[in-house]
Amino acid sequence: MRTLLFIMNIMYYISYWILSFIYRKKPLKISQPDPLFTISATKLAKMIRQREIESYQVVYAYTERIKEVNRVLNAVVDNRYGPAIIEAKICDEQLAGKFDAETLEKEKPLYGVPITIKECYAVKGASYTGCSLTRKGVKATADSAVVELLRNAGAIPLCVTNTPEMCSNLDTSNRLYGNTLNPYDTRYSPGGSSGGEAALLATGASLIGIGSDLLGSIRLPAHFCGVFGYRPTSKMISIEGCFPYCEDKLFQSCFSVGPLARYAEDIELLIKVMTSKCNHDLRLTVPVDLKQLKVYYLPKIDNSYGIRPTLPEIEQCVLKAANHFNERGIHTKKLPINLQPTIIEMVMTSLLTIKDLPPLVLSNDPKVQKNSIMEAIKALFGLSQHTSATIFFSFLLQTHFPFTKSDISYYTQQREQIRQKLLDLLGENDVLICPTYRSPAIFQKLMCFEFVNAMYTSVFSVLGFPALHVPMGLNHEGLPIGVQVVVAPYQDRLCLAVAKELERAFGGWTPPFCQQ
Repeated sequence: MRTLLFIMNIMYYISYWILSFIYRKKPLKISQPDPLFTISATKLAKMIRQREIESYQVVYAYTERIKEVNRVLNAVVDNRYGPAIIEAKICDEQLAGKFDAETLEKEKPLYGVPITIKECYAVKGASYTGCSLTRKGVKATADSAVVELLRNAGAIPLCVTNTPEMCSNLDTSNRLYGNTLNPYDTRYSPGGSSGGEAALLATGASLIGIGSDLLGSIRLPAHFCGVFGYRPTSKMISIEGCFPYCEDKLFQSCFSVGPLARYAEDIELLIKVMTSKCNHDLRLTVPVDLKQLKVYYLPKIDNSYGIRPTLPEIEQCVLKAANHFNERGIHTKKLPINLQPTIIEMVMTSLLTIKDLPPLVLSNDPKVQKNSIMEAIKALFGLSQHTSATIFFSFLLQTHFPFTKSDISYYTQQREQIRQKLLDLLGENDVLICPTYRSPAIFQKLMCFEFVNAMYTSVFSVLGFPALHVPMGLNHEGLPIGVQVVVAPYQDRLCLAVAKELERAFGGWTPPFCQQ
């Protein structure tokens, strides 16, 4: 496998230099919006409750902003603008006599606030295809569990956003709805699989969004698009109504539904709403004393045969974040646990041990299962309905290539040993700061070479740890950079507290239009 990765890296570097020459033309720019689009969801919710602004005014403005930026980004696959405006008007009418601000804050904290949803979560009446060409035209007949929670809290869904086919790629591209572009530079990928959500948020075209994360599908797009993206502790939030769906225990321990937002306070607001039915006491309202924390940091995973190196600017982000806490007198130390050298194998074999995964290459006839090898041959001649990434991952899941049963058993033991070490280290009061990805955003056409480099996010998914991407400004090319904050399961409040502190210290979200 490492030899294969070495060959892929050679192909990557050759392709990079070719594309660098081709992409000399300046990318499309996103226009700067009205100041309304820089107000947090938390503040807008309060303004709506106190009747300082109408829900209708906010919802209408956001629908127009989405239409404007989507002409460049292609982030939206279906919308419900008309019903959303009607719902906003009803909110304003009810607010005039039925509700008071104090009651709404407790019972409906998102009252009248527009929200966007990743297409893999069912929104009644909206596209529900998994962005697969074989499901073209399929609409959701009911809301997913998380959308129902958000509606009950007063949120108004505006649209559903683009993903890779069956959420099976690090880039947001499919044969049904096309490619979503990065708002900071349209030559680059927005990441995947929650790329549509992250791209809209970055431009101020969405207040708050909902994504899903198996191996980094929230955090990677958040990193590439410069917003906050949170993978909470698994199983805290129901994934019922997600497509594709799997009941396997390992899948559900790796998979999470989570929020994306431009501001840390909005992540906190959404988590409180989304975990309102959680049986575990998360103590989200209990203040975190940062002075009592221990902050561990990992600037990079040591270079391993086949893994491309973490860029110095990403390492510096981690070190700046760690140094910030160190200067405040908080105990700071480099992570004493070695995640090498089998991190790739641990992640890949974890996927291969998931049982009853739904097929990724779907057939028009549900009784027929397509063969991934045949689909790969058809793809060479442009005859397949599926993307190369979907076919590739389907092949891995069907064949378990290149691992034997004894390999899978060995790496499963390795995974459990590292998981226990991290549990013992982080406990209930410590955090880890590390890269979210090895670099800023990648050229879109190079993302096919990048799947194995998503180790910083995927390793914490398979270990079952909550993790949050925190944006920390832009690099010299105007691309977002940031760090990942990791805590032990059910210690989500620590993630939120550290994210708020880093946002305060380093500025958080930096809009793409600030670079014009």
